[in-house]
Amino acid sequence: MNNRIRSILALIFWSVASVLVLVGLHSRTDTLPPLGEILDPMDGIWRSGRQALHGNDVMAAIPGLQDVVEVVRDERGVPHIYASNDFDAIAALGYVVAQDRLFQVTFIPRAAAGRLSEVFGPVTIETDRFLRELGLEWGAQKNYARIRAEGGLEWQMIEAYARGVNAYLSTLAPADLPLEFRLLGYEPEPFTPLNSIRLLQYMTFDLAYRRSDAAYTRLRDELPPEEFERLFPRFSPFAVPIVPEPGQALAPQAAPWTFADAYMGQPYSSVPHDFPLAEGFIEGKGSNNWAVSGERSTTGAPILAGDMHLSLTLPSIWYEAHLVTPTMNNYGVTFPCAPLLVEAFNDSLGWAFTNTGGDVLDRYSLQLTEDQQGYLYEGEVRAFEIEPDTIFVKGGEHVYESRFFSHWGPVTFDEDGNATAMQWTAHKPNRVLQAVWGMNHATSYAAFEDALRDWETPMQNILYADHAGTIAIRSTGYMPLRRQGHGIGLLDGSSEKGEWVGRIPFEALPHAVNPVQSFLTSTNQPPADSTYPYYLGHDWRSVYRSIRADSLLRARPHHSVEDLKRYQADVHAVQRDLFVPLLDSLTGLSEQGEEVRSLLQGWSGESAVDRPEPLIFDIWLDALNRLAWDEPIFRNTMRPGEPQLWRLLHDTPNASWHDVQSTAETENAEALLRLSLEAAADTLTDRHGSEADNWTWGDHHQVVFRHLTQSAALRPLWRGPFAYPGFQSTLSPASGRTVTHSASWRMVVDFSDEQARGYGVYPGGQSGNPLSPLYDAHLGEYVAFRYFDLFRPARPEEITNAPSHARLTFTPQGVEELP
Repeated sequence: MNNRIRSILALIFWSVASVLVLVGLHSRTDTLPPLGEILDPMDGIWRSGRQALHGNDVMAAIPGLQDVVEVVRDERGVPHIYASNDFDAIAALGYVVAQDRLFQVTFIPRAAAGRLSEVFGPVTIETDRFLRELGLEWGAQKNYARIRAEGGLEWQMIEAYARGVNAYLSTLAPADLPLEFRLLGYEPEPFTPLNSIRLLQYMTFDLAYRRSDAAYTRLRDELPPEEFERLFPRFSPFAVPIVPEPGQALAPQAAPWTFADAYMGQPYSSVPHDFPLAEGFIEGKGSNNWAVSGERSTTGAPILAGDMHLSLTLPSIWYEAHLVTPTMNNYGVTFPCAPLLVEAFNDSLGWAFTNTGGDVLDRYSLQLTEDQQGYLYEGEVRAFEIEPDTIFVKGGEHVYESRFFSHWGPVTFDEDGNATAMQWTAHKPNRVLQAVWGMNHATSYAAFEDALRDWETPMQNILYADHAGTIAIRSTGYMPLRRQGHGIGLLDGSSEKGEWVGRIPFEALPHAVNPVQSFLTSTNQPPADSTYPYYLGHDWRSVYRSIRADSLLRARPHHSVEDLKRYQADVHAVQRDLFVPLLDSLTGLSEQGEEVRSLLQGWSGESAVDRPEPLIFDIWLDALNRLAWDEPIFRNTMRPGEPQLWRLLHDTPNASWHDVQSTAETENAEALLRLSLEAAADTLTDRHGSEADNWTWGDHHQVVFRHLTQSAALRPLWRGPFAYPGFQSTLSPASGRTVTHSASWRMVVDFSDEQARGYGVYPGGQSGNPLSPLYDAHLGEYVAFRYFDLFRPARPEEITNAPSHARLTFTPQGVEELP
């Protein structure tokens, strides 16, 4: 039996099982399609199988096309788009993305708009309410109205993309829709340009929405001021900031960083929302990038590398494409719904992102009027703007509510009637599409930097390298200036002290160009040190990766393309170097405790799948944090970061925080370390037995690629689990025992040749059809940290690896797939 038949039979079983699961999720079976439709031999699963590869007989029109556009898909399904003008290329991109990822193209805007219940039924009402209360749709509508009224470049881009998507939609009969539509029992709506704005809103939510204000408020209220600053410092003295000190130089073969040189910090995990798509920012969503100049590369020219850490889904968050017009020859990845490439390179230059993680969201406690129709501000009453809203629910009763808005922004009410307002950059004008256009058309650093002036949100650290020899980085976006200087905790909504009075000027944003050290890197650490005059954020925790990246880049006088690839696969757990030496002087350990200590002391810190030590270390670090922060104030809220724990253990051995609340004794640092190690030894044997063969990391630490919806009901569309190396905050990130967030796209670009050479990989494949061989085609390469060559042929006839079904020619009258 061949793999194709196996896949079809598996999908039949999956369809039956999924329908039964979905029945369990919803109270009424009329939310589901008839099972006969799924099993229909002509129009059910089998039809999806026949459509796994594009046919040769599709005819459709793309209204508004100005000239012929030719598209050739290579053997991996990557479309190479050749057009005589940029907007025709954008329309063709919309068409081919819809052809490959139609469900994804329509699903993410639906989630951003808070309309999941129209598809999933009552189970997602709370998620829809939560997303609407955030004002994502409110902000999208305001930005869309501005773009449409101006009618400029931004409008032309999203309008052309929508024309392409709708051209493909118009060719489909209901039975031709992707399987998810039929399984969930609905049809896609016409694609509107607003959906591209909703995508931008969703990415801002995904990368910039945090829930920590209430926790900080409670901790700040209950802790003495000096203790709050010690446990939750504004600046970590251990982090290596993105922007190097002016004039900082490196000697060849400079010594790598050691713990004798600096302190450092660790991220914490925020509690995600019940529905994964509504989790917002969580640890694991970050990124790495680094660039070396010609002085530090083996090629004599800059090398650029980036890997963006987001949710690992099938189909992937990213879609790979190559666009060629008279003004572009760019290769890279884009989000479905985005009208141009997001991270890309051309012969002149390339760029890579990491998330800045700045504090761009403030919450305000409001003093309500007696009738709750308004609030006090500077001694005067201000009325709420109140808008009626309806959550339409498939198979259930619709929900009729009102949304409240203050001059700060959207307002929410808790169960006791307390009101909280939000001010967020996601609600401000956002010209990021204008920036992306400029970045895609830049041929020099001056032009690229000018494009970044339009970048608003989400705030990003944008690393740049070019053929001329320049490397540069800038923390780019809308970073508010507060009247009171910071936005920590819940602010007083009745006072003007919480007002935003401007933004950090573009020229003052943290940046560096061609530093003396001849390399640049960002890994979500603080962009600047404590001498930076503006407030960027508080309690930065993502610093382990900054230490490791800085150490690797300093350790060699020159770096090759293969070196930069290897750094993206690096799984050295820096926290091992920090904490394990604290065990050296312990006495009075049990036999099991001695065995655990001995294994940890002999471990290099490499979190490889065939080693037992990562599992031991994970169990011990969890026990240490749990016992150290067992005071009532830390229950159901965030704990201090690990660097603060290390400083207390190392510098203040008799700190009160070391006392374990569940014992009668008063513990010091040594006693806490001993108790945690013994607890880890007990947990290890209780859960995994006494034989080290049962402790292999790859047996307990695995990566899973979830379906885009992240719904367990569609579990058969997931892939994995696969044994996966890494640890929380290794350069190749791998938090948790089941890894769901890691590098969503790895890219390395070498500018030493006249034509820049790129290498890249993302998990999954170009197709969203589970029966297509391109649905999960990249997974083997991804898990093995291998790369594909990213070819940019200037003409379609140069593509020699294109399958026979992979050519399309778009004309002003229509489109035809050629044999």
